[in-house]
Amino acid sequence: MKGGRTHMLYKAEHSVDLETEAILSSHVTFGDRGDTKTGPESVILTQVNLNEMEGDLEVKEVVMDKGYHSTEMLAKCATWGLRSYLPEPKRKRRKWRDKAPELEGIHRANGRRTKGTKGRKLNRKRSEYWERTFAQVCQTGGSRRTWLRGLESVEKIHSLKCAAFNIGQLLRKVFGLNKPRNWEASQRTALAAAILTTLATGNALMSPASWDAALGMIILSLAVLLLTDPKILIRQAGFLKNGVY
Repeated sequence: MKGGRTHMLYKAEHSVDLETEAILSSHVTFGDRGDTKTGPESVILTQVNLNEMEGDLEVKEVVMDKGYHSTEMLAKCATWGLRSYLPEPKRKRRKWRDKAPELEGIHRANGRRTKGTKGRKLNRKRSEYWERTFAQVCQTGGSRRTWLRGLESVEKIHSLKCAAFNIGQLLRKVFGLNKPRNWEASQRTALAAAILTTLATGNALMSPASWDAALGMIILSLAVLLLTDPKILIRQAGFLKNGVY
């Protein structure tokens, strides 16, 4: 294509918890597969990951954009006992004469839920939280393009970046941050930065084992900050110039 661009060879799928904004599952498929084909796979992978966690966690509601809307997708959600909130794209009036009688009821029930107050609220949260994961992982994390070959290799590196996104979410929860760019406004984070500075400049009372553990935490924290938002590291890591290295 023009400008050295290529057609989309792979595409990534994320399943996000709308309460915690954590990525519950991610997988990479070939770019020629439509959203209606990969949507059920995302739901299954999400439930598999939840089964591996402690507690009786399960998928109860599915919120997707209009690209995932199809009769087959809605039927699978109904079969699995899931409440679907999939907005329908603009199209001609549907004809149900040649289809199973229960499909029309499933289709209309999904439309009523989507247009309701709860459905609109969930879709607004989906537009914010779900899309933000792609902005952080693909745009900031550099996953828009890849020089790796093979679906397995591409999926591995994308899963690592999604794991870094989740670690960043956890650290922001611990330090009391709401967004990555709230670093300057958080006093607790400023205190944490002061503690890291003290550890980095050295402490004669620390044992070698404690020093290794502290240094590992510093490296992990800086790596997560760099992956989630490089501008944070550029703005707030000025103390690195004062003798840490």
